[in-house]
Amino acid sequence: MPATALAAAPPVSWGAVSATYVDGQLDDQSADEPEDEEELVIVDDEEMEGGGEPSGDGDVVVDDGDGGGGDLDVFGDDGGSAGAAASAEEAAPDANSEEDQIKAEMGLITVVQRQRMLKKKRFELQPQFGITVNDPYVRHYTVGVEADYWISNRMALGLGGTGLIGAKTPRYDNIRRQEGLLLTANEVLWQANVDFTYNFMYGKIAIFNRALLHWEAGGSIGGAVMQTRVIPRYESLHEPFSNFTGGGLVALKTRTYLPRVNWFAFDLGVRYLLFADRLEPGTRGPDTTPGTGVDDPALDDPAEAKAASSPQLAHNVTFYLGVSFFFPTSFEYTTPR
Repeated sequence: MPATALAAAPPVSWGAVSATYVDGQLDDQSADEPEDEEELVIVDDEEMEGGGEPSGDGDVVVDDGDGGGGDLDVFGDDGGSAGAAASAEEAAPDANSEEDQIKAEMGLITVVQRQRMLKKKRFELQPQFGITVNDPYVRHYTVGVEADYWISNRMALGLGGTGLIGAKTPRYDNIRRQEGLLLTANEVLWQANVDFTYNFMYGKIAIFNRALLHWEAGGSIGGAVMQTRVIPRYESLHEPFSNFTGGGLVALKTRTYLPRVNWFAFDLGVRYLLFADRLEPGTRGPDTTPGTGVDDPALDDPAEAKAASSPQLAHNVTFYLGVSFFFPTSFEYTTPR
């Protein structure tokens, strides 16, 4: 190398070279790492699929896989145990769910409500009190009882018995005194019947928007036996005679049920009874002189008077009130589910 070139080149200082190298390394490091930057979050798709372990310091891996390690969010919270608990609660059957559902359904107000009373396979005992209304001359007051067995909630077979207390009305005596007429009339002593009942109507009645009463209506048809007795025109002279007879029975009835009472109800009805009867003969009178042709002295005997009587068609209409008692005293609804 020429001497001029060597003279122009500055002398190399090993201290300066070391300082320059160090400054360059610091500048490169500062350029690689930005100032005031937050920690870098790396989402690794491979780890998301496989659920692998994160690598490197300061890196947070978000794993959405279904692996046993659970879920880890960016805040470092592990949701695996909470998710598993929720899944276990959803999968576990609720033992009280059906019972709670039934209670909830019963608590609802529905448009069409259940029938208030179920009578199928139950016995009904019904005391009755009534009065006859068709005969203006003889009034009967009735006391009876009817027993029914309900084949279904609409149909029943029944037996009944009624005692009647007959009494002449004021009109009977008024006609006798004012018109001079002697009336021929009978009274009914008792009756017993067997009938078939069918309830063809059911409804509800709202009472001042406070209570709801359930009611039903039905009809009965059957047969009856009874005993009647004549009322002699001359009671001071002649003895009455009795007659056993039978007839047909038709009735219409309605029933009202009380709220929250499963064994009691109120009844109202009308009963029509058609039967054959025998009336006192017209020639049975006070004239005991033979040969006059007006009265027959032989008819003073009750048996002879009964033999001389002729059958007549009679009828009896009775309005009655009653109360019903049901046995067993409770019932249970069954619905398909």
